[in-house]
Amino acid sequence: MVDTPGRRWLVLACILLTSATETSQCEALQQSPVKNSLSSTRRGFLGGTAFSLASSFIRPGYAGAESVVPLMPGGSASFNPLVEGDFEISTLIKTELARSRIQASQLSPVQQMPWDAQELYYAPFLFGAWNVTATLKRKVFPYGPKFLPSRSLLEGSPRNREEKVGNTVAYPVHYFSTLANTLKNQATVQLGLGVPESKIIQDRSFNAISVSAAYQQFAVVQDVEWDYRKDPTKVVLTFGAGPLADDMRPLGQRRTEVFLTARQTDIAVDDSNYFATAERSRSVMLAPGNIIVSDTETTTEFRRLTDDHVTAVSRIAVYLSPNPNSREGVMWQQVGGKAVAFYDYEVDMLRKKEEFVLEDGSTQERPCVRTPKDIVQCY
Repeated sequence: MVDTPGRRWLVLACILLTSATETSQCEALQQSPVKNSLSSTRRGFLGGTAFSLASSFIRPGYAGAESVVPLMPGGSASFNPLVEGDFEISTLIKTELARSRIQASQLSPVQQMPWDAQELYYAPFLFGAWNVTATLKRKVFPYGPKFLPSRSLLEGSPRNREEKVGNTVAYPVHYFSTLANTLKNQATVQLGLGVPESKIIQDRSFNAISVSAAYQQFAVVQDVEWDYRKDPTKVVLTFGAGPLADDMRPLGQRRTEVFLTARQTDIAVDDSNYFATAERSRSVMLAPGNIIVSDTETTTEFRRLTDDHVTAVSRIAVYLSPNPNSREGVMWQQVGGKAVAFYDYEVDMLRKKEEFVLEDGSTQERPCVRTPKDIVQCY
């Protein structure tokens, strides 16, 4: 690989614009076969979520969408929201985390302390396999459409460039139990103080492929690399064959590295049936001759109605990337690093169960889920 001045500048810019806890993201820039420069005008879509429900997920893929605004010098953006759809959220949510992020009209990226958990842990009632339906209820563009990095975000959503308000999509998701990699558990094991605590996490591999297929993206996720024991903060996606470029040439194999950079959880003070999560991600898509960086965040509040029925309100927030000397970097400065688009969803989840024959010949249905290690967990 040839080390050019352009490549060295690109890696240096990445390091300067990335926090100390996120510098591993720049490794992708050092090793990828980039010939020219960092591009931010062709942004991809897998969005919010393939970890769609409650984490942040992933948008990189091929959008083929041009920027909707010319390069502008200096200044700051005016709060001038464009809203599509009507969704009364205030009566549906109860946690402080959801109120502060899903109800917000302007939003900065979620933060966390360096010593906090590096995995997003969910409420125990989310264990198992679920059939999910998600309905896009509202789009909000706080600074208007001219501050969107691509026209596809105006016409569609981070999940699909043609998703409209009112569209409903169904897909399965998995949450399973694992020993939590927390300071408390580390002390428990090292000091022999008892049995370490287990926690519920989502199966990011299964969920990414499931949501990608359900939203019928141009290039679906074909393979996922994710080691939740060694490094739960990094997910690598390999995409299948995509569409042709404008000149009818194949776009080539594409790969996305997703860095889960911050997360928070919350439980309603007076009702443990309400549980909220927020997770921020940075995605780096590596394609022949091109790198695309995108930042998103997903906040979700779950409400347990019964053991087998959960509803949720979920918001995908889209942020601009602070790429130096780029159109998007200028816009990022003008909005002060705040989100430029919100996509609000109403979610319904029904738990799947498996039937077991007991010793007396009777049957019983129990929640079960298959883990990434191909182990079936039931309770």
